[in-house]
Amino acid sequence: MHSSNKVGFWYKLRKYLREYSEITGIHGLRYVAEQRSRTEKIVWVFLLLFSLAGCLYMINEILQKYENSPVVVSFTTEDTPTYQIPFPAVTICPEMKYSREQFNYSEMYFRLYRGEKIEQEVQEKFFHLSLLCDMDGTSIVSRHANYTADEGLFKTFDEVKLDRAALLTYCHFNYAFKKCEDFFAPVIIDEGICYSFNILSREEVFREHVFNYAEYYYVPNKSEDYFDMETGYKDNAGINTYPRRALMSGADNSLTVFFKYNLGDADFTCNGLFQGFRVLIHTPWDVPRLSKHHFHIPVGKVVVAAMEPEMTITSETVRKFKPERRKCFMQDERHLQHFKYYTQSNCLLECTTNYTLSRCGCVRFFMPRNNTTPICGSGSSNCLRQAESELKGTELKSKLSGNSFCNCQPSCTNLKFGVEISHSDFYFKEYFESHTNMTIIDNSSHWSVLQIYFKEEQFTTVERNELYGMSDLISNFGGLLGLFTGFSIVSLMEIIYFCTLRIFCNEKIYGIWSGRDE
Repeated sequence: MHSSNKVGFWYKLRKYLREYSEITGIHGLRYVAEQRSRTEKIVWVFLLLFSLAGCLYMINEILQKYENSPVVVSFTTEDTPTYQIPFPAVTICPEMKYSREQFNYSEMYFRLYRGEKIEQEVQEKFFHLSLLCDMDGTSIVSRHANYTADEGLFKTFDEVKLDRAALLTYCHFNYAFKKCEDFFAPVIIDEGICYSFNILSREEVFREHVFNYAEYYYVPNKSEDYFDMETGYKDNAGINTYPRRALMSGADNSLTVFFKYNLGDADFTCNGLFQGFRVLIHTPWDVPRLSKHHFHIPVGKVVVAAMEPEMTITSETVRKFKPERRKCFMQDERHLQHFKYYTQSNCLLECTTNYTLSRCGCVRFFMPRNNTTPICGSGSSNCLRQAESELKGTELKSKLSGNSFCNCQPSCTNLKFGVEISHSDFYFKEYFESHTNMTIIDNSSHWSVLQIYFKEEQFTTVERNELYGMSDLISNFGGLLGLFTGFSIVSLMEIIYFCTLRIFCNEKIYGIWSGRDE
């Protein structure tokens, strides 16, 4: 009796499945269930399994792509007007690090080389200035200099600095000639005392504990009420705001700077090969490092820099991914010890600072620090070079293994400026004679000009977006299932129907779950 019931159940199940296969839209299933030859059924089973395997393989490929690269970078549908971004910060550093009227570095260097006795105060100034000079020949300096330096070195830099008014003589911006000191703020960075246009003030760049000397890196204008690094200018920001807007394109809307170069201040012992000025175009919130990135303005040249912004933004849908997967940091995700806002450049500077401190027990004079952190003197130059070399090697090895020692990924909202540079000779004597009725007879001074402007009124922005949204994944999976097997949402409803409601209704109508016995 038990065996008879078991046989009856399997018979009813086969009959029920055959009925389903005749109705369903899934490809090929009816040929397996039909009462045909075994050979035909085996062939169709093989074809169905092959098709299902191909479908699963393709679905796995999509899942792997989504897992490994969930973010895609593409062009936005509309161009961005230049007035929606700030005019870049422009940092200018003279190759001359000091006024030779105030101090003669070469004379002190050769006196030290000859073993002559030098007054303590003069020797201290010399060691301070040696931190600004090229590293060639520092073995002579490092043998006599202290390992660390005190904060008096900033006073030395300030006392022997070049006169800003004589160095940056005329500036033109927004159709007006002004004194350059109205535009450029003095900053102490890796190249010593430099001058920056349109930077954010130290209170907005550094955290409160970071030491800044006197009025350096100070700007009276504040940006926090009008500008946000991720979203740009706020609705209440007008035309004349800070950081200054990039209003219009073209050379007639440029920032133009006239430089005066006094050959009497050139010191090849300190400056090395190049004479003139170093220039870096960067964002207002980045701390400039002209020892790493810059272009050069030679003496007696007009240099024209035509800019094209390169901006990357990130959609909110990408925020749900971890930074390791989207390959960028949002502002609230990566805390920096010394900086208020995250940028890749500032992060790398902080990483170098921390590694230098742990390796040498001090930091370079331009690195962010508090009042108690020792400053490295010229006597620690060997350790500093070795630490920098070690950090580069460690970071490279870490990246090759798929990690990062510094963990300094780009900002999710990132602005850069591509620069196209051209130059020509500047006949400054003829220029001033024709424009000012002034005859120049001083052959020790030479002039250069820098002109910076935007090439176009708008630019193309790229955006990080989700590679596949939920609707995209469902569409892709559904498309593959439909292509390989004919499966759809209706097919799923059919399966649920045959497993639930149809059985119940068969019991009600025919008194048996498998339906009418044919």
